[in-house]
Amino acid sequence: MRIEIPGPVKTIDRINNNAIDIQNSDNSFSGYLMDAIEQVDKLQKETDSSSVSLATGDIQNLHQVMIDTEKAEIALQFTLQIRNKVIEAYQEIMRMQV
Repeated sequence: MRIEIPGPVKTIDRINNNAIDIQNSDNSFSGYLMDAIEQVDKLQKETDSSSVSLATGDIQNLHQVMIDTEKAEIALQFTLQIRNKVIEAYQEIMRMQV
């Protein structure tokens, strides 16, 4: 087991510079969200193709098909939970009185 020792504490200037770099980068929250949805979609498509291959007899390894299916199902459930949390946060913000 590897234990990582934290480095020196960053100064406020370095933290602010990192925040500016993040804001100016092309990787926004929507970009990360789209990448995650594309990965979930890719897992779903791989599961579909492996299921078809199993049904046609091209794949004999049932265990790998089941593992792929569970990966896709867990990824989809996780995505749905994130969606639910985002909707819940939006509704909470809309209930706030100004």
